[in-house]
Amino acid sequence: GSLSSLLPMLAEASPHVFLDAVEKAAATTPCAFDELFSQEGNGPTGGNYLAGLLWALEGLAWDPDLLVRVSVALGDVASHDPGGTWTNRPSNSLVSILLPWMPQTLAPIEKRSAAVRTLLTEQPSVGWNLLLQLLPDQHRISTGTHRPRWRKTIPVGWEKGVSRQEYADQTITYANLAVAVARNDPKKLAQLASRLDHLPLDSFDALLASLGSPEMARMPEDQRREIWGALTKFARKHRRFSDAQWALPADRVAAVEDAARSLAPTSAFALYQHLFNESDFDL
Repeated sequence: GSLSSLLPMLAEASPHVFLDAVEKAAATTPCAFDELFSQEGNGPTGGNYLAGLLWALEGLAWDPDLLVRVSVALGDVASHDPGGTWTNRPSNSLVSILLPWMPQTLAPIEKRSAAVRTLLTEQPSVGWNLLLQLLPDQHRISTGTHRPRWRKTIPVGWEKGVSRQEYADQTITYANLAVAVARNDPKKLAQLASRLDHLPLDSFDALLASLGSPEMARMPEDQRREIWGALTKFARKHRRFSDAQWALPADRVAAVEDAARSLAPTSAFALYQHLFNESDFDL
């Protein structure tokens, strides 16, 4: 914590030794990261003793050979993060590094995909939340990440951004991976159902086909209910704002409604509960 401002330089001086130290700290009980997170302050006088660590790892992530290891290290740190008001968070660093339309790494798509898959294995919760953040989102912005100062990882003349094809390839890869990971998890399926308009067309169709399958309809009602609620809420939103530019076409909304009907609860209380909440504008 006291060396926070020097950590980016120390990481560049010896990347593997630095990552060894981060990995060892994350695996130690009690964990130093827990203590540093607990000392995070609020407001203009508050402190953040992990910013230097995050900048150091962001700088190393530019190296294709280090990306997977850095991603797992950030995932390990994120698993200790209780949340806070500072935007310097390990989960935000992961998103910024792998953001499909402006990745902050020189690693190719295959290496970025491998980093996400490895993170899903090592830190499933962190990896899943990262996948959701990597889905197309027209409201997201990025200010970039820390860049190496001494190592010439980034070539002279390098330009940020990606081609349309590279962006499409990444979003399809991440969306298909999200659908595959969520396939047998009702909670994850409900989260994806509320983000259907963030999925490429093929992933959209694959998810709806899975949700509307006989196997899904045979799930216990308490597991289906959250998915059904997400689908119906999504469909109502797009019906209500059907004239908006972002709204899905009517045939797509109808397909969502068909999937929702196959998952509808039999309990009248659950089926009509949404009519009696405070969000009457939704009707």
